Amino acid sequence: MKSTIRNLSCAVFVILSAVSLSAYGANSGGSIGFVASQSGVSLQGSFSDFVSSVNFDPAHPEVGSVKVGVDVRSVGTGTPSADELLRSEDFFDAKTHPQATFDASEFHALDKGHYVAKGTFTLKGHSASVPVTFTTTSDSKGRWFDGSFAITRMTYRVGLGEWSDTSTLDDAVQIKFHIYQEGMPAH
Repeated sequence: MKSTIRNLSCAVFVILSAVSLSAYGANSGGSIGFVASQSGVSLQGSFSDFVSSVNFDPAHPEVGSVKVGVDVRSVGTGTPSADELLRSEDFFDAKTHPQATFDASEFHALDKGHYVAKGTFTLKGHSASVPVTFTTTSDSKGRWFDGSFAITRMTYRVGLGEWSDTSTLDDAVQIKFHIYQEGMPAH
């Protein structure tokens, strides 16, 4: 049971970080997930409540901006006891810090269709600069943003106490997102 809870906790942390690029308001079929590792076993999770404001035009990435918020209380791993552990003071401390955020106004094209947003990710009252790589595709009604980035959980003091041993619960967490923003011009 302890191993399952540890695995779920890692997964929740990753999901939280994934909030970095999303659409403001309802998540419109998008997703934010995370992948972590405990003793070599992959852990996955997601967040169901996230919002953001995205202003991005692939023709002019240098003038883009994004503000994202995720309710860390919405973490889901498929195991209620793991979800509660992730909401605890040792992990997200959801009572004191119910929201994680990402803010960026520096965007660059890496190559055709691939971009990076450099911004600040804040979780549990701790902030750090994070580069977020993504691609974007358009349809007649809006734009999809797909990407991922890595964070180190200890930077944000996530997984304290018995969970602070990074040889058991990896420090690295991969965040993945698939977000739709309606109303953005198709190119």
